[in-house]
Amino acid sequence: MLFPLSFKPLGKLRHPSSGRLYTCRLCCEQEREMPMKQQDSPLDRYAVTEVLCMRCGALQPAGAHCINQKCESHGKPYATYSCKICNLYDDEKDKVIYHCPFCNVCRSGIGLGIDYRHCMRCNACVSLADDRHHCIPQRLQGNCPICHESMFESTEPLRGLKCGHVMHLSCFGMYMRGQSYTCPLCKKSVEDMKEYFTLLDAAVRMQPMPAAYTATMSNIYCQDCCQIGKVQYHFVGCKCTNCGSYNTRELGREEESRGR
Repeated sequence: MLFPLSFKPLGKLRHPSSGRLYTCRLCCEQEREMPMKQQDSPLDRYAVTEVLCMRCGALQPAGAHCINQKCESHGKPYATYSCKICNLYDDEKDKVIYHCPFCNVCRSGIGLGIDYRHCMRCNACVSLADDRHHCIPQRLQGNCPICHESMFESTEPLRGLKCGHVMHLSCFGMYMRGQSYTCPLCKKSVEDMKEYFTLLDAAVRMQPMPAAYTATMSNIYCQDCCQIGKVQYHFVGCKCTNCGSYNTRELGREEESRGR
């Protein structure tokens, strides 16, 4: 994810088109969302060529520090962290930020090869602690399947699902509160559902089907292991015989001959 909005730098970015000054591109976005405001176009971080020193008020070429020799902050950096590519200045001392040359944005973390790596297939930075990473090409390039907001440059924490798809962490919490346990995109289980499926096993044992349904079989498709099978129909759910999942879709029913 990108870093949250908590900048305290000594420099402001000059909008390439309008010439207005902003602390960062997110400040520009906040003003764009305000009613009754003359709106600028989105601030292109890579097109910024000038910054304003907030100590001396001198407008100067974009850089890491003030070049005005009369400024009391001459030669001192505008912020603890600065990026000449993204034109980013952040003075939050307890925050660690690195620039990913593959994403071409600054992200929260120590750096590639230290606590993150860049997955070329996903085109996303992945934590080295994530040993369950599932590759999906360009998985952050789309929008969150819940709120439909962009994820690639999101400042909100993201939540990766078991299947590899991603959504905002806050959206994931809201989605799960709606008692949904399948991915809204591919319909696979979002987490390890063994405990929940064990409860369904108990419910099936405690509620035998009426005699009229004892020979009813269901043709099912398992959305977790992608296998097709035939199981005895039960109104609680149809369990996949291959992986034990109840995340199945019924394709049809048939009556099995009682003489078999």
